[in-house]
Amino acid sequence: MKGLGKMKSKRPEYKKLDASFDLRIGVNPSKPAGVSVVGSSAEVYELTKDYSKADREVMLVVMIDSKNMVLSIETHSIGCIDSSAVYPREIFRSLLLKNASCFILVHNHPSGDPTPSFMDKQITEEIVKGSMILGIKLLDHIILGDGRYYSMADQGEMESFVLSAGVIPFRSQK
Repeated sequence: MKGLGKMKSKRPEYKKLDASFDLRIGVNPSKPAGVSVVGSSAEVYELTKDYSKADREVMLVVMIDSKNMVLSIETHSIGCIDSSAVYPREIFRSLLLKNASCFILVHNHPSGDPTPSFMDKQITEEIVKGSMILGIKLLDHIILGDGRYYSMADQGEMESFVLSAGVIPFRSQK
């Protein structure tokens, strides 16, 4: 049986789907020129704030190297108006493939209120557990709202997640 070979679409709109992804979710982000190092939640907010305008929840993973250089900002998932599926396994897969040493989660609340939900806190705690085992540190989880943001690290919540995780962090043998 002969395979299908390369499939080519005669419809030009299919070729533009990847390029128009941000527009399809109601976002037209500006590309940060010359910004490659992040040192605060405010800087991450500036890089990702255009996603606060999305008409549904979008989860981003900001991948960072050991010198706080942004390696990549990837869209992890797109949900609906009040939720988004988050798969820790897929987050860690992307982080390992990019050789990231740490990362920041960012997602928006289409309602405009960046206050974290119970589920936001619960998934963050689960991801902290995995990050401690793998040795890839979750620095923050930032929630974008209407002209403002909520940083779990700034609010001291990341430390409480680490303490409640009950996992012995990975330590390299030197």
